[in-house]
Amino acid sequence: MNKEKLLEAVRIAFFKTVEAGLFLDTHPSCRKAGAYFEKASEEYAEALAAYERNIGPLSVTSAGGSCWNWIDSPWPWQMGV
Repeated sequence: MNKEKLLEAVRIAFFKTVEAGLFLDTHPSCRKAGAYFEKASEEYAEALAAYERNIGPLSVTSAGGSCWNWIDSPWPWQMGV
């Protein structure tokens, strides 16, 4: 899978997780929403792990203490230049 597809999977899973969490803020006893949130959270964790395994850290919290290699890639505004 290429970088764009991996990143898109992360974005979609993150969006689903956040939206489900917001819904649960107003409907905390909805079991269906709770199950959806759990599934979306797992999907997000898997997508993030796949991205970081194949491309590199996506955030400073994933980089570790001595790995700052995300600066080796083009920044978002440098893409396509």
